[in-house]
Amino acid sequence: MADIKMIITDADSVQREFTKGIRVVMRRELYASYVSLSGEFICDTAISASKVCCIEMKVGNDTVFCGIPDRVEVSFKQGVRRISFSSRSYTSLTAQNEPQPGIISDVDLAGFVSSCLTHPKITVEQNTQVENYIYVKSSSSLWDAVVAYNIKRQNRLPYIYGTNKIMSTKAHSVTRSYTGEKILDAGFGVNTLSMLSDVHMRIGSDEYQYSYTNPNSAALGIKRSRYYELDYQWLHDIQQGLVYKVADSNRLRNIKFFEYASFKNEQLFDVVSSSGTACDGMYINRVVFTADAKGQRTKVYCYADDLGQR
Repeated sequence: MADIKMIITDADSVQREFTKGIRVVMRRELYASYVSLSGEFICDTAISASKVCCIEMKVGNDTVFCGIPDRVEVSFKQGVRRISFSSRSYTSLTAQNEPQPGIISDVDLAGFVSSCLTHPKITVEQNTQVENYIYVKSSSSLWDAVVAYNIKRQNRLPYIYGTNKIMSTKAHSVTRSYTGEKILDAGFGVNTLSMLSDVHMRIGSDEYQYSYTNPNSAALGIKRSRYYELDYQWLHDIQQGLVYKVADSNRLRNIKFFEYASFKNEQLFDVVSSSGTACDGMYINRVVFTADAKGQRTKVYCYADDLGQR
């Protein structure tokens, strides 16, 4: 298995590498605007938690994570100094910034993101389709608007590729073969916690002129209705907006997964091949990588919901 290194950059731009006592969990998820990493490692040099400015992780020669130190704690017990931490990739900032409300005209994804947020660690897919306008709602986040852009242009969700790249298309999708890998676990899951049964929207009158019914809710005996005032974000196609609201409520409806004893640095929308599980032929929608005293293992999830396989 490939070696793991933790890299910390301090306030003086000095980098330190650590390789001992590493225990980490990294999560990559379709429905999140970031990659997360948490864990601990042994630190053999004195360092102040307040000086930590960036956390990175390498597996072999690949940098697989680079993020903000959301929480860092340095402890010294029985002669051993340990750093425990939780971190999210810099793309998490897209969910924590609000663009100026209103209409932004004639932009592709990169132009739209850069008009609201520029950051040296964040990159955006270039040369995507130009959209004639994006309506930014008051109090909505940049990531909300990025999702609206992508549903409008691609009819599918944006996602984070690598460490901090915002993607619109599946340009980087590759097939991941699991031939010869030791499969530790495989199975299925269901989640209906947020499922809506019917949604409605109106334009300025007492009648709700637009409606959409969830085709999956009746068989499950679920009745959850929502009534919306006009959502200008979907003014170009109100029906598409309602379909998306239902699709979003169906997230994680059906899940397939398997776990194996290694790591391939899987990315969202890679395609599973030769795993011998129900995930074969499906897009990857969540990856959970764990490394500890027991070794390295990766759990791959594929969502058979409304958005995971588009």
